[in-house]
Amino acid sequence: MKYQTQKKFLTTDFFEKIKNIIMHKDFPWRRRDRMTPNIKDHMFFTYGFYNEMLVSSEWYQPYIIPILKKLKAEAPIQIRANMSISALFNTSGWHTDYDFKCQTAILYLNDCDGGTELKINNKITFIKAEANKILVFDTPILHRGLTSKKEPVRYIINFNYFTKGDQCL
Repeated sequence: MKYQTQKKFLTTDFFEKIKNIIMHKDFPWRRRDRMTPNIKDHMFFTYGFYNEMLVSSEWYQPYIIPILKKLKAEAPIQIRANMSISALFNTSGWHTDYDFKCQTAILYLNDCDGGTELKINNKITFIKAEANKILVFDTPILHRGLTSKKEPVRYIINFNYFTKGDQCL
């Protein structure tokens, strides 16, 4: 199993445009009472761009498709923005996004001391949230989100998608 990170993943102009949309005070967030299925963790907010083979956002075509192309995604599974409020929880439960082979990518939208922990072979690796950094990993890797101790909110876009190397059957 593997993972990789890349700083300055998107051009500065493109990144600032999508970041400003998602972090705007009037962005249409939806509340979720748990982050991980079957685990009672804490509330967070989300916004769906794509799920269940349907585009559900006006921002999908101008902003998400270029990112999927850069990721060399063949087919999206689910793409959503997440807003984690530090006062509501510190750490999500360990989870995988899907139980079949695909890819997960997390695009960090703001700098904070939170991030993502990956558990590979019982070793925990912390990936710090840095604006315009992307973390890409094989979906079977256990991971969890950590909010910030210093910043009130952590913003990300979560991508789940198939690549040419993924086989679902």
